[in-house]
Amino acid sequence: MAVVMLALLAAVACSTDPTATAEPTPTSQPATGNEDSTPNMLQLPNIADTVEEVRPAVVSIVAKIITQDRFGRQSTGFGSGTGVIFDESGLVLTNNHVIEGGVEVTVTKDDGTQNVAEIVGADRLSDLAVLRLPGDGYPSLPLRENGGLRAGDWVIAIGNALALPGGPTVTVGVVSALGRSIEASPGITLYDLIQTDTSINPGNSGGPLIDLNGNLVGINTAVLRGTSQGGEVSVEGIGFAIDIETARQVADQLVELGHVRWAWMGVFLADLIPEVAAQVGLPIREGVIIQNTVVDGPSDRAGMEPGDIVVNIDGHDIATISDLTRLLKQEFSAGQELKVEIFRIVDGEGFRRKLTLELGERPQQ
Repeated sequence: MAVVMLALLAAVACSTDPTATAEPTPTSQPATGNEDSTPNMLQLPNIADTVEEVRPAVVSIVAKIITQDRFGRQSTGFGSGTGVIFDESGLVLTNNHVIEGGVEVTVTKDDGTQNVAEIVGADRLSDLAVLRLPGDGYPSLPLRENGGLRAGDWVIAIGNALALPGGPTVTVGVVSALGRSIEASPGITLYDLIQTDTSINPGNSGGPLIDLNGNLVGINTAVLRGTSQGGEVSVEGIGFAIDIETARQVADQLVELGHVRWAWMGVFLADLIPEVAAQVGLPIREGVIIQNTVVDGPSDRAGMEPGDIVVNIDGHDIATISDLTRLLKQEFSAGQELKVEIFRIVDGEGFRRKLTLELGERPQQ
């Protein structure tokens, strides 16, 4: 077992995920059979009316940040971004990285008035934070599931790009893909993101991504720019927004508890790569490898061991870490007891086994 699993883990650690770039192929338009007819004019969406409707709920955010060096000397800096008022009581949703470390957060509304906001709660794992403005009766964009968002749908991003004076910047594009994941910072991976080609720039972070009906569908949070894959591939038009379902769940807990109770297994994981599984002779091709367990953590107490491969949790097949993370964030909760099916190799023989796991609460970071 040791030789096989060491080879497997080494192969996983060294594996890469190459991507291919496809060139567009010209296509010809079929004949209509009526060459004299006037072609239909392209109907573009009315962006201006939608923006005018939602702009009062979009705010500019500036966070005063005080840092201290190793000699105890303090310096003052500022972080800026965008937020969206999601409740008429004055609750504002933005990115955690916009206000992280802030000792004073100033919010500027669309009419130019400013208020110092209270930080209700923040969560690094989802990169979301909730602020509270004084008073009530604010224009708002509610956090509600709109459903049916598809690749190719038109979307509008509103935000204070580069903190330019004169009001927020509006950009338009389409949903490029759904369910994306990116490493936002070391050790922090964001899942179930909306990928869009809508231009997103510094200062847009925390701003709303809306559909043509003015519904909030996401919170703009990150963009890839420059080059990737060792500088060999140029990157353009790849922005990411946190989907509305994640935003709603996180915001609800931040308002109620001040933090998010993420379900936690207490494990370090790696994806099982089908090609690697075939090379080492495993009879399964999908699953998540447990590289290590936290001592006396939920998985350790359940009897899981390094080298085990999680293939099913509570009736849900697990193919990737993204599958598992999505369940932990959206389906399961801390304290919940689940049946976990693992694949384990002992003395060269592989077998499936079911264990009972009681999820813990992920430690606050």
